[in-house]
Amino acid sequence: MLNLKNISTLFTFFLVIVISACKKTPCENAPSVDDIQMEVTIERLDQEIFKDKTAENLQKILVRDASLANLYFIRKSYPHDSVLINKYLGVIKHPSMDTVYQQVQSTFGDMSDLKADFKKAFQYIKYYYPEFKAPKIKTVISGFSGMDMLITDSVIVLSLDYFLGPKAAYVPDLPNYILKRFQKQYMVPMVVLLISGKYNAVNMVDKSLLSEMIHYGKAYQFAKTMLPCVNDTLLTGYSKQETIDINFYEDVIWANFVQNKLLFKTDQFMISRFVGESPSTQEIGEKCPGRIGRWVGWKIVQNYADKNSKLIINELMKETDIQKIFEGSGYRPEKKSKKQ
Repeated sequence: MLNLKNISTLFTFFLVIVISACKKTPCENAPSVDDIQMEVTIERLDQEIFKDKTAENLQKILVRDASLANLYFIRKSYPHDSVLINKYLGVIKHPSMDTVYQQVQSTFGDMSDLKADFKKAFQYIKYYYPEFKAPKIKTVISGFSGMDMLITDSVIVLSLDYFLGPKAAYVPDLPNYILKRFQKQYMVPMVVLLISGKYNAVNMVDKSLLSEMIHYGKAYQFAKTMLPCVNDTLLTGYSKQETIDINFYEDVIWANFVQNKLLFKTDQFMISRFVGESPSTQEIGEKCPGRIGRWVGWKIVQNYADKNSKLIINELMKETDIQKIFEGSGYRPEKKSKKQ
């Protein structure tokens, strides 16, 4: 069993210095996309709705915005618009929602920072995928009665009250290990990871754990390519200390997969224990964070990309030969954990 121990501040500082001195960051190596024309619009429906909390205003918005009505509010699940409107009015007129609304406005402001982040991400996507068209972005407050976000080719709907952070007056009913990721700084990375699904080709025949790991690894590699200057912790959802620990014990983590012959297992319950949401991966150790299989999958994909320097992200995302990626990666983590 893996026992992840705290690493000294001195070792951590030394490790950071060595790594930064040895190689350029993805941010430094990223192509310039400043000349790519990109128009990003954010429609603040949260403000429009809360300034006029009436059935007439909601009806006007539903009629005007079919994508919001049909895709986010799932209009067809209600016998009549009036039922949907009355349900949502009951949510937004609850006394607690005034506090939520004020916290949303305080946290997100005019959203100029998020708009800039979305623009940069969309510019990178268009750089690699010229046919890409930026979806319109709309913001709502759902009272946790709807989805946290909806992503389609043409529209992104963000429920801002989900992303106020764990110290907000009201938080969604989520475990703490998931709730910590529901903060403003995670929004753009989460959106880009979801967008990756459009380009991430899947081998429908291969149901192995390794296939799942590499599929997630490709998603992370896509997101990192489109967000080269974003810290990896915002992609993986791991804390800084968790990231330090799993990098240090990478060889021990990998040994668990190899020695227990897990990579080619197809039992879906077993697979979920390594790639699904959980506070920890108990099979490896109490302090090993959940979703560790996704992280290892990213390491494999990173190795494969590094060994194939001419490989562009488009080609990687289309590759469905899992064995080719795995064998071509030559992934064998160094035994850093024995060097204390």
